[in-house]
Amino acid sequence: MNQYSILQHPTLGLEAVKNGWSWPAFLFTWIWAFVKRLFLIGWIALLAWMLLSSIPAPEVWLVGNLIISIALGAKGNELRVKRLRASGYEEVATVEARTPDGALAAHLASQGDEDAVPPEGIVR
Repeated sequence: MNQYSILQHPTLGLEAVKNGWSWPAFLFTWIWAFVKRLFLIGWIALLAWMLLSSIPAPEVWLVGNLIISIALGAKGNELRVKRLRASGYEEVATVEARTPDGALAAHLASQGDEDAVPPEGIVR
């Protein structure tokens, strides 16, 4: 089970963000950043990847990309929470669940609505 931060926006609804390591951010770096709307991080990672690709020594490319991947894997979810807070979301709970949808369902159930199921597509 993973811990998830539940964030709520007055008009946009709920978001669940896993606390800790992000495998998608580690594996897909700049693509993950763009999908999660972390545009500045995405551009920095993409430009770093392109710069490293232009260096003829493959070990430099490998080490540089590994450093970027580890940094995003370790801090990606934290950066995502910061972006959501800056967009008007407020952290309302921390729950344990296996998936983001499960975390939202657990949060809604803890609010007294046992039959509540998060609507499709609210986890981005």
